[in-house]
Amino acid sequence: MRRTAKHNATVLSFADFSGGINVMTTGDLIAANEMQQCQNFWFLGNQRSLQPRGGISSMLGSADAEILSVYYDNDSNTFLAFDVDGGVYHVSSDGRDLDKVGKLTGKQKPVCAKFKDVIWIASGGKLQFYDYAEDSLSTVLDGPTCDMVFQRFARLCVSMSGTDRITYSATGDGTDWEQDDNDLSKSQWVDIGYGDSGDIIAVAPLATDLMILKNNGMIYQLTGDAEVASWAVYRIATETDAVGRQAALPVGNDVVFISRGGLKTLSTTMDYGNIATAEIGQKFNLLVTQSQFDPQIVHLRRRKLLLVRPTEDKSYWLAYNYAVGAATTLHFPLQVTDIVETQDRLMLAAGAALYEILDTNTTDDGAAIDYAIRLKDTVSSEKIIVRSIDTDAQAEQAGTVKVHVDNIALDMPTNRRRKVRCNHTTPKMEISLAGSSPFLLKHVLVEVADL
Repeated sequence: MRRTAKHNATVLSFADFSGGINVMTTGDLIAANEMQQCQNFWFLGNQRSLQPRGGISSMLGSADAEILSVYYDNDSNTFLAFDVDGGVYHVSSDGRDLDKVGKLTGKQKPVCAKFKDVIWIASGGKLQFYDYAEDSLSTVLDGPTCDMVFQRFARLCVSMSGTDRITYSATGDGTDWEQDDNDLSKSQWVDIGYGDSGDIIAVAPLATDLMILKNNGMIYQLTGDAEVASWAVYRIATETDAVGRQAALPVGNDVVFISRGGLKTLSTTMDYGNIATAEIGQKFNLLVTQSQFDPQIVHLRRRKLLLVRPTEDKSYWLAYNYAVGAATTLHFPLQVTDIVETQDRLMLAAGAALYEILDTNTTDDGAAIDYAIRLKDTVSSEKIIVRSIDTDAQAEQAGTVKVHVDNIALDMPTNRRRKVRCNHTTPKMEISLAGSSPFLLKHVLVEVADL
């Protein structure tokens, strides 16, 4: 009698991958819907199925120097790019034409905000604005020096890293920064945690309030309405280890920020204090904190994705879908400095050029895309007999995915189902899939028995 006939078989099913990656525990203790590795896949919108990321196009338009960041305003369909030498460009909707309109007054990565039908720009120098109707860039010569800008209660608001102060423009006029103690509609200011030895590094709106993050780990809440007399400042958190002016932004009803301890949120609550902090990267924070350097976070609203670049390596990003609550990793062949969603495109900046990510692209400008998944390990008290492996995948065109079960390598199709019988014995079953053809994985079924 054959050895395999003596043992009752069990089918292990891996069909739900909605848990995303979990690198915070050993591979045999993660949930069945989690993965140890998931590269170049992501969850889009409310879909709980893994989608392969699209490929990068050939180079579109280019700037005079390396692109520092990009900005897009959906209401006016305005696309701006900024280079490391301070150049400011108006970009065509397809990313092919970059028209230089002027130069930044500062040297920091710009922060932009729309107010009164123009785009305001803070870069560490004098406040500027781009008039998209006139295609012109102007500087507010008697305005404040700032590297953060946003609008609140019909006023433009600015701050400068290394200070405690938020300054408000006159009501309805982002060019008027004159102060008058007898006229509350003129420019106003408020100090945040004055004397606490920390400086403002990020400001983000939460509901009707402002959350102000400082480099000493403290977070403050600025409350009130349009009436100056109603403004009040409260300290709501300490020792958060928040980092960087590129590392905090509003997402729905929360503020998401990167700290030295991982990815966290600030949320409104009915409990005492009104605002609560929480961890959202419990399953992947090791990837956020390991070798952390000047981290960056990008929000792709329509895709419900937060893209996090945690390290100095700009080719490596995390893709966290906050609707599904799961993360994957992305690896690009380029050093990506910024990513932005326009009305109908997903654009990225690398070097001095712009590129587009397209679902219809199966390569990165001709280079293969490395797709990789590693599933939950299976451990037995004795040994496991692997009797068969069954995969089902979906793809627009035929391709091959390499399925590894320990040291066994099988070529399985990316566009149909296939079952392979085997007789493999192992104390710990490790399953991984890798390929260069995009595919949607529907299931992996493994027939096993204890020896």
